[in-house]
Amino acid sequence: MPMTEPKKLVRVLTIEVSGGYELVIESDDGRVVRVVATSRQIEALARQFTKLVDDEEQAGG
Repeated sequence: MPMTEPKKLVRVLTIEVSGGYELVIESDDGRVVRVVATSRQIEALARQFTKLVDDEEQAGG
């Protein structure tokens, strides 16, 4: 499947569900994507976001 152009993030909602968490992600064109992630996946995602922020702060951003 070909990649589409990135859209701007409008909002992310998280909902605890059986076996993990549902993420509801909305882009600036109104498209909504729903995915279910395990606790382990959420933790890995949080580490990635933390690293991005830490790297930005170290770069003076």
